[in-house]
Amino acid sequence: IQIKYGDVWSAVYGLTSGQVQELHLYANESIIQVSGKHNSYVYQLAFVTNMGRQLIAGQPSGWSFNFYPEYPVAELRYVGGRFNSIGITSMGFHWGLVYPMSRAGEPQLSEGLASSTDTS
Repeated sequence: IQIKYGDVWSAVYGLTSGQVQELHLYANESIIQVSGKHNSYVYQLAFVTNMGRQLIAGQPSGWSFNFYPEYPVAELRYVGGRFNSIGITSMGFHWGLVYPMSRAGEPQLSEGLASSTDTS
């Protein structure tokens, strides 16, 4: 998995195999649900947006998980996790609200409304 935050790409985490898939978010589109399959490793991830679009990558093997924000207007703000040379061992999804642009032109995250979950 590799995620782009603004204009900056993260490193690639997990194994690199198969066909590359990308989900480019439209204006005012955000990720509102992450689900997938895991066992000792994360085998599949599915990202769903507030516009009903989705990206599904990986193999449907293992136990299901489903994460979404506690507040209906929140969105995925940050992804964290652990990996080793074989694959991704755990992931956490952090949710929050984005307020309109500040005077400096940067979006402002809300305080105290973010929740996180972990597949480990």
